[in-house]
Amino acid sequence: MAISLIAMRSPPSTSLDQIEKKIASARNEARALYNELDKVRNQIQDASLDDMSSPIPSIPKNYNNLKLYNTLRGHQNKVAKIQWSSDSTRVLSASQDGYMIIWDAITGFKKQAISLENQWVLTCSYSPSGKLAASAGLDNACTIYKIKPDTRGNRTEYGGYEMSGNFYQSVQSVFKGHTAYISDCNFVTNNTIITASGDMTCAQWDVTKGGKVRDFIDHLGDVLCISTFPADKLSENLFVSGSSDGHAKIWDLRSPTPAQNFYISNSDVNTLSIFPDGNSFVSGSDDGLIRLFDLRSDCEISNYSLASQFQQHNSPSAAKFNNPPHRTASKNGKSSPIDQFSTKSASIYSTIDNPGVFSLDFSKSGRFVYACYSEFGCMIWDILKNEIVGSIGNDHVNKINQISVSPDGMGVATASWDSTIKIWSA
Repeated sequence: MAISLIAMRSPPSTSLDQIEKKIASARNEARALYNELDKVRNQIQDASLDDMSSPIPSIPKNYNNLKLYNTLRGHQNKVAKIQWSSDSTRVLSASQDGYMIIWDAITGFKKQAISLENQWVLTCSYSPSGKLAASAGLDNACTIYKIKPDTRGNRTEYGGYEMSGNFYQSVQSVFKGHTAYISDCNFVTNNTIITASGDMTCAQWDVTKGGKVRDFIDHLGDVLCISTFPADKLSENLFVSGSSDGHAKIWDLRSPTPAQNFYISNSDVNTLSIFPDGNSFVSGSDDGLIRLFDLRSDCEISNYSLASQFQQHNSPSAAKFNNPPHRTASKNGKSSPIDQFSTKSASIYSTIDNPGVFSLDFSKSGRFVYACYSEFGCMIWDILKNEIVGSIGNDHVNKINQISVSPDGMGVATASWDSTIKIWSA
């Protein structure tokens, strides 16, 4: 009797063969559809950015008009994330010392310090109104804090490092629902925030209601980064997410599925940044490549590789670039990342454990993109000519893990593992 029951429960080998044949047939059909889509895309990809920008004059080599304006000191551990306020006067920073600090970007003074519930913070975000700040990290929760309004006079307010008694914490909401760490968060509006998590999802939360609005489910790996589009009528509901599955997806808050899907590479997508006009974005991944995608043509239009720069600048024709007359060492005695072109070759680059890109941001005009590399500091790329025109952040004594350009384009902030934030300006 038992033998007959086992025989009844076990599917016959013929049915298993049929299932395998159906799976193989479905894969072949999907592959054929992908090939058809590639053919359609190739028909409209009649030019590259390099081809179209060839008549435009190049920017001088080793060009960089940014000077160190201020150094913000006060954190006692790695600075995990920074973000400018919408009016470009303040910087919000979150550190693994368990505090978020609001800085006056002009004077360098601390405005407020917010004690966090969990010191293992990975990200923070500033609301457009400047009245709320968010932090999230390894506790799988996103906490919204009210920011205390300034009630003191200007003379006392900018008087110095008067932090005693100014530690402040007023929790507006605590959003719990993710089943893994929260890697990134971003305010879309004053009442809406988006979170990205290692549970392979993104989530939209309503600050006023104190709860989740919806999930964004389509990635097959940890969602490592998100970036919101410029706040205008056409793109105020859009954001882009990057994942360890090697894809970037464009999401519309009004749609249940991704509006667009871009394959990046077989490596983790660590960072994303939206072009100022909202029609393009760049991605940075662990393979060390920066890729520029255009939403209208639905394809990659250019990519930027340090390996190719090493090959170019180690050639005899690059001697002038490798030895500019005004080249100087950084204050800590180390050569700048640009100087390293004369001593590092593409073969050395290929042996580095992690040549990845950790942070990206566009200049106000969109001509430059600032890129933070794990081993080479922060480079300034001319996106039209596909050339490195300078570097920034050489004064840091440890890894630069983020760069952020102010909304008005007048300032650039770099955050480092040396627990400092530096403000750069022309």
